[in-house]
Amino acid sequence: MFLLIYGQMVMTGIIEEKNNRVLEIVVSSVKPSSLMLGKIIGIGLVATVQVLIWAVLICGASMWLMPWVSASMAGADAQMLAVVGMLGNVNYILSLFIWLLLFLIGGFLFYSAIFAAIGSAVDNIQDASQLQSFAIIPIIVALIFSISVGNDPNSATAVWMSMIPFTSPMVMLARVPFDIASWQIWLSLAILYLSFVGLAWVAAKIYRVGIFMYGKKPTIKDFIRWARYK
Repeated sequence: MFLLIYGQMVMTGIIEEKNNRVLEIVVSSVKPSSLMLGKIIGIGLVATVQVLIWAVLICGASMWLMPWVSASMAGADAQMLAVVGMLGNVNYILSLFIWLLLFLIGGFLFYSAIFAAIGSAVDNIQDASQLQSFAIIPIIVALIFSISVGNDPNSATAVWMSMIPFTSPMVMLARVPFDIASWQIWLSLAILYLSFVGLAWVAAKIYRVGIFMYGKKPTIKDFIRWARYK
């Protein structure tokens, strides 16, 4: 949901600025690639602050509330007590939020580059809604699959989907609580951030052409042609 909500904020912001002809003025003093990255990073910081607020609130609840809950469940079964004890472990909760933040930032940067390229190429939200399926469908597929990851977090499909940058922000986070090998997590992060660098380079080339295009609904061939411009 973070990737969709904040990624679409990047796209709609670019569309509004394009329709107001603000971008035409700004790019006279700033490189289009720098303008695009500034938009992405600015909105990304908003998402980061929201996650940090959640982390403070949940870690606070884990520190002060869960011990009281654990004491009131003295007669519960061992499995339930183990779950409550895990939720009362502040270090464990904090480690999950660290991984969440790393994958959220990487996933947001990756998908926002796609949304930025789409927003720069269209004139209105209606045209963008048809193109943004290229970003929405992988997120939905990864979300659906991550629900079933708990049944077998070390399956071949789960491992591969946690390495592919289109699905790794969701699938890998679903695997992290199952004590998987740390090298897989770091490899997934490395692939995700490196993929963003490559995708941002392509998106910036589309962005610098798309922001000056008006009155034409772009096609996939147009995106490919703009990305090849030197």
